[in-house]
Amino acid sequence: MRTFVSMLVLLAAASASAVTTPPLREVFHPVADRPAFRCLVPADWTSQVDAVGNLLLANRDHSANFSLTFVSSSNAPEALDPLAKVLLSSAVNPPWDSREPGEISGYRGTKYTAHVRHSNGVEVHAEVMLVVVGEKQIAACSMLLNTKIKPADEVIARLMFAAVKLVPAP
Repeated sequence: MRTFVSMLVLLAAASASAVTTPPLREVFHPVADRPAFRCLVPADWTSQVDAVGNLLLANRDHSANFSLTFVSSSNAPEALDPLAKVLLSSAVNPPWDSREPGEISGYRGTKYTAHVRHSNGVEVHAEVMLVVVGEKQIAACSMLLNTKIKPADEVIARLMFAAVKLVPAP
């Protein structure tokens, strides 16, 4: 039921902004463990798990990219800012442009935004949501948008970022 409601929200928001929403597929990460991320992804987006266990999602032209992962920490509530500094280490205005309270599925944390310049000179707008899941785990959802992204692709990426959910441990 929640999936259906999420899909309706995505479709309604996309149609309100005159964006054609592609067919969607549901993605879980990690697949066989909890807690896990759950999100709806356009069917034509790529998804792969990298060598260190991050789920990487990207649109066709890689102008929108996501990374979803869990990070262990001996004191998760105190580790959000230090982790954000590492994740945004190539920010144009270190450590970040803005920092505000955030949440995913009721888990509280912090949302960080920054403009990041990669070693190849490409600049992207980064939004990183870090939330505490228990005392020793952080869920990290990062969205990177190329500064030359098409407006319709940006709308879809932002809708996805807003709709990422966490499935709790049993």
